[in-house]
Amino acid sequence: MATIAAVEKQILACEGFRVRLIPLTDKTKSIPDYGFTVMAPQRWRISDWKNERLAAYFALVKGVTVFRGDGEPVQRDMQLGNLRDGYYQAVYGKVTTKPSNVVLLDRSKQSGGNGRAGTGLRRKR
Repeated sequence: MATIAAVEKQILACEGFRVRLIPLTDKTKSIPDYGFTVMAPQRWRISDWKNERLAAYFALVKGVTVFRGDGEPVQRDMQLGNLRDGYYQAVYGKVTTKPSNVVLLDRSKQSGGNGRAGTGLRRKR
């Protein structure tokens, strides 16, 4: 058994986002440890995550608040990948669609379909 704050930290460490667990009663001081070691899939929605991963806590908490990267509570159901992107944006800025560290290869030297990828050599016919 762990404190509510400890479980909130376990969720942050595993899932990559902050939550606040609201205990069912003021007497609830400890709850089971968060039993997952791998983050939930990016395509899951927050509601999917709550239903699958927080099932053990339904009798112990009356509510769960999920926070965006800027510290604001999430107001709608969204994919976990988009939620996690918000944490990146809060630290590093907007997620770009084009990486700035990509090196473009010279297309004239790439394979012409001869099975020799990248050699630039063509088979004589």
